[in-house]
Amino acid sequence: MCTRRVILRFVVCLLLLAAVVLSACAGGGRQVTPLAEKPVYGGTLTLPLGTDPIGFDDAKREHYGCNTLMLTNDELWTGDWTKGKAGGYGTGECDWFLSGSIGRLAYGVGQLAERVDISPTKDKITFYLRKGVHWHNKPPTNGRELNADDVVASLERHLERPFGAFQRYKPEAVANLRILKVDDYTVAITFNPLDFGDIWACIDYVSIFPKDAIEAFGDFTDWRNSIGTGPFILSEYVAGSHANLVRNPNYWEKDPIGPGKGNQLPYLDAVRLSIIPDESTRLAAFRTGQIDILTMGWEPAQEFLHDPRLKHVRYLEDSGAICIYMRTDKKGSPFADKRVRQALMLGLDQQRILKELLGGEGTLYTWPLMPTREYERATLPPDKLPESVRRLYEYYPEEAKKLLAEAGYPNGFKTSIICYNTPAYIDVLSMVKADWAKIGVELEIQPKDYATFTGIHAMRSHSDMLLGYYAGGANYFRATNYTGKSMWNSSYVDDPVLNKARDEMLAAFPDEAKVDAIHRELMPYLLEQAYVLVVPRGYTYRFWWPWVKNYSGEGSVGYWNGSGWARYVWIDQNLKQSMLGR
Repeated sequence: MCTRRVILRFVVCLLLLAAVVLSACAGGGRQVTPLAEKPVYGGTLTLPLGTDPIGFDDAKREHYGCNTLMLTNDELWTGDWTKGKAGGYGTGECDWFLSGSIGRLAYGVGQLAERVDISPTKDKITFYLRKGVHWHNKPPTNGRELNADDVVASLERHLERPFGAFQRYKPEAVANLRILKVDDYTVAITFNPLDFGDIWACIDYVSIFPKDAIEAFGDFTDWRNSIGTGPFILSEYVAGSHANLVRNPNYWEKDPIGPGKGNQLPYLDAVRLSIIPDESTRLAAFRTGQIDILTMGWEPAQEFLHDPRLKHVRYLEDSGAICIYMRTDKKGSPFADKRVRQALMLGLDQQRILKELLGGEGTLYTWPLMPTREYERATLPPDKLPESVRRLYEYYPEEAKKLLAEAGYPNGFKTSIICYNTPAYIDVLSMVKADWAKIGVELEIQPKDYATFTGIHAMRSHSDMLLGYYAGGANYFRATNYTGKSMWNSSYVDDPVLNKARDEMLAAFPDEAKVDAIHRELMPYLLEQAYVLVVPRGYTYRFWWPWVKNYSGEGSVGYWNGSGWARYVWIDQNLKQSMLGR
């Protein structure tokens, strides 16, 4: 039977191809849309995780590490699937390749909120909730309808708890923030208008939980207490092994676009998150079809790029992107002098790092905004930057020595840098150390375990330099990478020009066109200051087997929504069986 199905599929494909070719010829070479594949229900999507989920409650742990939440719980606002490729039927405004930092209003849509109103004075947001949205059919909610009390209780948790989104990202805004129930399906939030952008970013980040479950359980640390309105229900979790999620038969959302438009979502029977810490084991599992989609770096990708059966995308990922921070605030520090900062950039052979560690594929222009489709209007391409800025990304060690001498360091100086003790970071810094030694700067690398490193990063408690993360694109209008007191400003930048630009962007938001123009105009000044030293970023590759349908390489649809896109995809189980023979 399998052989007969394969032959039949081959014949059908040939007939379809012939029809397309004939039609194109008859139409003078016009592009012809192929016949649509109609979605089918059933099957299991298997995805890998490198570690266990760090939690199941985003008021207790970081949202982006609560991997199952993106499948079990909805949010008030999310990314608009139709603005991406959507299986070839979307507008294509977004790639949605990034892991989570796309939070643009223009690309968003209400999820649990059917409509969102922002007051002209930007001191109030009103959410009009969808009717007919039901919680998972498990105690204590037992499938009852979502209401405003649930939303108020969920958001208030992030006001009150030390790890809540408002407390972590904008604690000074909490005193003026009020969350009000207007009626059973309407919630209003009021705040200081100066905090609008920060408040919106927090709201776009948090999941909604049922009030009665909050009261019954206190929190959702125990996976068994997982309850949401999302497309899947967490049915099993085995630490170090897997998390299984089954289809929610009462999910509210319909397919918004394509040949399945109007169909009840999700299409899948289940999603399995396989916890596979070892990279070689993940690669082997993908190679044999045991997992359906896998994201990887340049080196392992070389094998799969030559497999004609697979589909893939290549992109620049900003999640986990790193840069070198310096204590520009300390009196007498060499890093307080722009000439020293520029000398360190000129004395760094970034092209060598890109070639030797990243296969020569990637970009040098990584900070403060990775060049991606979604944020391309907010930054300047290299050829539009002044020559004085472009030179900083090139290798001029003799010029670096001259600048150091002018700044009072003719013989260089000694410094140290803290980093996470992982080979990827040590390898980069070893090359940095070798380059800087040639201009007289002696660098001591101080690796730390992950917990210690993240603590130092969060508190900005490094004494000299730090190889650390920076905020992704969703925060660009808040200028968190180079203003304020968050961990993302670990160079302790306090520049009146940048502070003024930040205030202008926050005042302009949510007019993203104005924000983009301000940010773009700021780039020549910001980059020339060399407040951080950029590290090249290689391309990321995402591969998937062709039986995963209605999928185009999405990483997160919206702001840290992880695998929430799984509600839209379907599995061609016949194709999978024919390709794997099982």
